[in-house]
Amino acid sequence: MREAAEAARKNEPLILWWMPVVALIGPIIAAIWFGATADDGALGDAAFALVWPGAPVYLVTLAVLWGGWKIELE
Repeated sequence: MREAAEAARKNEPLILWWMPVVALIGPIIAAIWFGATADDGALGDAAFALVWPGAPVYLVTLAVLWGGWKIELE
């Protein structure tokens, strides 16, 4: 039984395809918000929002999704 579980784990991908997509939702919302509320240079503010706070939000969300999947939280 243990060998079957280990064999199944070896066939699992490192990360599921939808995890990076879901993790992008937060940074995209932040970029839209910062761009919409900017007085001047909305595109620059939106692009910067993808970097800060977008990149840390993306990485933390991706890590939480991956960690929850690996320890099989249900």
